Amino acid sequence: MFVLTSHGDYAKAALASCELITGPLDNFSTVSFNDPMSVDDVVQQYQQIYDKNTQSEFIIIADITNGTPANAANIFKGTHPDVKIYAGLSLMLILALATGTPIDEAFKQSLAMSGLITNERKVPASSKENIDKTSTVDPLVNVRIDARLIHGQVATMWTRSVNATRIMIVDDQVVQSNVQKMTLKTAVPGGIHLSILTAKGAAERINAGKYAGQRVFLIVRNPQMLKIMQSAGVKFKNINVGNMSMSEGAKQIAKSVAVTPDDIETFNALSKSGIHLYHQMVPNDHQEDLMTLITEGK
Repeated sequence: MFVLTSHGDYAKAALASCELITGPLDNFSTVSFNDPMSVDDVVQQYQQIYDKNTQSEFIIIADITNGTPANAANIFKGTHPDVKIYAGLSLMLILALATGTPIDEAFKQSLAMSGLITNERKVPASSKENIDKTSTVDPLVNVRIDARLIHGQVATMWTRSVNATRIMIVDDQVVQSNVQKMTLKTAVPGGIHLSILTAKGAAERINAGKYAGQRVFLIVRNPQMLKIMQSAGVKFKNINVGNMSMSEGAKQIAKSVAVTPDDIETFNALSKSGIHLYHQMVPNDHQEDLMTLITEGK
């Protein structure tokens, strides 16, 4: 159990922000210190959470050292020696913990990611090694439709979940926009290669075996890009429809998926060719059959 605690509602807001990316997190709780609360009041809140805890560990993460939330945690630990206390609460830290990163490593990652955002991307030498260019294994480890392309869920959860070594953005319009390309280069996780290609260019490179031995996470904004790639000879086994924004003429079939008649026609064609289409926002969510959602949404 992770107990996030802060002056005011910072801890609560940070957890809410994280859950926008990860979905509900059952192993996190929050404690807010507000006037006219006392140290004893905070200790009592820790005790209430502790009494209900079913996790093997009980870890309190305060916003700052020597503040009332941290001081109350130290008092609480006096009668609960098994409790662990840390300080330095941040959204990046919570995201790392939410994806299963051990807490000491999570702090290291949070610190490493807290520097100034620049346009430079450094790919560690280790990511360039151990690539078997003779491999015949399908390099596409995940194919996702997501109108937001690279964002929090993709950068912090999906990329790690599928153990991707390269993110491939396929979008004919993005290729022509220097601003969008620079934004994507900034958003891609450190150590992950990035390709931004047209549907035709991506198909040519995949068919030519340019990504042999790599683990490619392919992301498009709409199914039409995938249909073009399929027509050019790229074979897809599964397609995850994660997020499609509402647009004119579209209808909502899931919380984060809205489809137009053109989208439905494309999905029908992809499905009839034997591709499994499903909806899944984050890795921990249950997969829902997309064609069933479309049918039920009529």
